Amino acid sequence: MGNWLILTVATLAAMIGFRMKKPPDERLDPPSNFVMFFNPLQGEGDLFIGGVLVIYFSSRVFLALFQTLRSIF
Repeated sequence: MGNWLILTVATLAAMIGFRMKKPPDERLDPPSNFVMFFNPLQGEGDLFIGGVLVIYFSSRVFLALFQTLRSIF
């Protein structure tokens, strides 16, 4: 359970760090939906990919926590 918790926090920190290093985009024309959704450099893909990882890692933490609680009670 500790590994998943560490992975969740590390992914959140990496998302914040990557977002802070990303320069603001000054182009007037937005990229296509596919690029905007999945590409971490030209769109918001870093938030999508990081969000999926955070959801997966935190679900593993809760699964381990509930299994531990079930075995205790």
